[in-house]
Amino acid sequence: MEDSQWDQRRISTSSKTLRLPRVLLLFALADLCWEITKANLNAHARGDWPWRFTVLDASTCAAVVALLTGIIVTRSQLSQTMRPALSWSGFPGRSGEIAESVRTVHLINAGGGRSVVRSVSYRIRTSAPLPASAAVPTGWMTWHTALGALASLGLDWDHDYFLLHLGTGAAIPMSNTTRDGMELLALGPRARECLAVLDIRIQVVDVLGDVYERDLQCIRPLVTAAPTRVD
Repeated sequence: MEDSQWDQRRISTSSKTLRLPRVLLLFALADLCWEITKANLNAHARGDWPWRFTVLDASTCAAVVALLTGIIVTRSQLSQTMRPALSWSGFPGRSGEIAESVRTVHLINAGGGRSVVRSVSYRIRTSAPLPASAAVPTGWMTWHTALGALASLGLDWDHDYFLLHLGTGAAIPMSNTTRDGMELLALGPRARECLAVLDIRIQVVDVLGDVYERDLQCIRPLVTAAPTRVD
């Protein structure tokens, strides 16, 4: 997967705050063009069908177009200003849940607006073919399924690992420092040795109703030094 695919992305926009004003603007522009075309016809032609059909007069259409254009521009500016920015960091230790954590992941919202969780999913890969590896689903899974997969590997909750249940509707704290963020994941030595991959996909909704998504590359295979040849 390319590095850019791990960046935050907007996956949908609110129909109420963006799509509806755009549709209304297109309708108002079409009506304005209709009225301008009618105004350039002679009086006799304007009295015939379909030119006598009118929804809004030209001046009203122009005012509506100006209003809707302003709404859309303002909405675009607010989207940039209030957009959440999901930020995370991983480091050894500093866990409030696992005493001997070798990998701790914190999550914050470093953007200018609130972010409310819409959904969270997990992807797990074992570091080596284990007897219980077949019990680990290959795709994205829910929190409960992820806990079951970790348990099938013989890992104990609150001893080998901690995985925060970040449910729908939870608010991600706004901060510019990771120390003020929420602890999302902590792995002890045994869990870190068992797992090669643990990704977390988070979808959040901002104040305008837009949905953003980011995949967190929490752990990747441990890099082992190549053996050195001694002559």
